[in-house]
Amino acid sequence: MILRSAPPEEQEDDLTPQAGWMYADLFLALMVIFLATISFVPQLSNNASKFRSATVQPKSAYNYDKGLSLVYEKFDLAQITADIENFEKTENLPAETDVIYAQIVGGYDSKTESSQKGTLRALAFSFLMNSSNTSLFMNAATNLSASDQIKPNQIMLRLTFAAKLKV
Repeated sequence: MILRSAPPEEQEDDLTPQAGWMYADLFLALMVIFLATISFVPQLSNNASKFRSATVQPKSAYNYDKGLSLVYEKFDLAQITADIENFEKTENLPAETDVIYAQIVGGYDSKTESSQKGTLRALAFSFLMNSSNTSLFMNAATNLSASDQIKPNQIMLRLTFAAKLKV
């Protein structure tokens, strides 16, 4: 009687040991890319001294850390100007104080409209401020946003003040 041997079992490829090497190779490639981007920064000019700025101590060392938040239902330049002047008097701000930052927040109803509607309302208010030819916001950086905490017909104007620098 001849006994036959069992057929050899098929060996499946086990890639588990290779996974660690693949991770190491990926990490090495990312490190090479990272080092290449920070190591070889081109020089924009041979004369680097013209890009250096001198440190200047301003004569007016006035920093103001309070802001002003106002809510309006329509654009009224006279009312905005009066509110800013009243705030400057109340807080005893120097005469050379400027608005350096203006955040315009448009209100919207989150149940019936998207936040883009509030941003569009803020954009329209910003356009009216810029087209009013006033010097109030000439040096101000402007940021537009929207909030459902404000009524849809309202705009909140948040202002930051600083004294003009005299060097």
